[in-house]
Amino acid sequence: MSEELQYSGVNFFRQRLVYSLLSGRSVKIFDIRHKDENPGVRDFETHLLKLLDQITNGIKVSINATGTVVNFQPGVLIGGNVNFDCGLSRSISYFLEVLVLLAPFCKRPINAKLSGITNKHDELSCDAIRGTWLPVFKKFILNDENLEIKVLKRGFHPLGGGFVTFKSPVTKNLRPVTIEKVGKVCKIRGLSYTCRVNSSFANRMVDAAKEKLRGFISDVYITVDQRKGEAGGKSNGFGIFLTAETTDGVFYHGEAMSKEVQEGETQAVPEDLGSAAAERLLDEIFRGGASDCTASFLVSTFMALTDRNASKFMYGPMTQYSIYALRHLKDFFGITFNFSQKKNENNDLLDGCREKLLGSCIGVGYTNLNRTIL
Repeated sequence: MSEELQYSGVNFFRQRLVYSLLSGRSVKIFDIRHKDENPGVRDFETHLLKLLDQITNGIKVSINATGTVVNFQPGVLIGGNVNFDCGLSRSISYFLEVLVLLAPFCKRPINAKLSGITNKHDELSCDAIRGTWLPVFKKFILNDENLEIKVLKRGFHPLGGGFVTFKSPVTKNLRPVTIEKVGKVCKIRGLSYTCRVNSSFANRMVDAAKEKLRGFISDVYITVDQRKGEAGGKSNGFGIFLTAETTDGVFYHGEAMSKEVQEGETQAVPEDLGSAAAERLLDEIFRGGASDCTASFLVSTFMALTDRNASKFMYGPMTQYSIYALRHLKDFFGITFNFSQKKNENNDLLDGCREKLLGSCIGVGYTNLNRTIL
């Protein structure tokens, strides 16, 4: 399993680099935007390579003159303290996802301080990763002490100014999981935030979200986070983030946020964002599965790397990103998943979407040899 893997196109760039580091296999990515007017890697992708260079030792990266070919040779995951400016092209979550996946397998616990954009329209927020990824993370590790994500400063697109910290422990190996039941939604929590705008926007989003959720569940509590000055970043913006928790500890999320107003456009209405976030949360609950759809990529990765034992997990409808993660896991680790259709015992809509899948695999027995042994 030491031969170099080759892929065409820049899609799933992060997946391929993460799996290269975990498997120790080199990867070559070619034809990167070769038909675009501006071909080659973008600045956020070079930023990602710089971040990986900070948390590893011995990686070798070569990019050709046009930027359309990247050769990546993995090194040793070190971790430790990281201070990194994520730039203004992508949100911090783009980089945070990679750190969450690699953190358990580093030599030293990661203590990352990331600056940049915390909230960008149509991108996953740092709140979503904290609310839906970390609960999944905890199911696979024995010691979840010092596992946290904190948004100390919010920074909207385009000027950013946000600041996020991420701490994670290291582990020797991941434990197998068996999660076949989802449970029923028992409570909904949320956060309505504003940065450098009228503080009444937050309450208007809360009222609209509660209006949409009324009639589904009574236990709804949404806090307000009003940021001004340096804590509110350098750009105006507002948004709302909602999570639903089930009786079995499964978390779903729905969020909506304002975007940069271009010339000739009108600013988003707070009531519309509140309703949109609530609708997205209800859609996610209907999709079901034992994790939020954005975290299914994390689930598949950790299931593949557990001890040599069977893991089972209930998936909702698979996204394209999750499907390609399974294909890449087969390429890098030689592992395959078995899927069976989840039967709806009551044959009604009480269980939500009928396209649920029960996925199972036997882990490769991945052991963190980088970890410092005391």
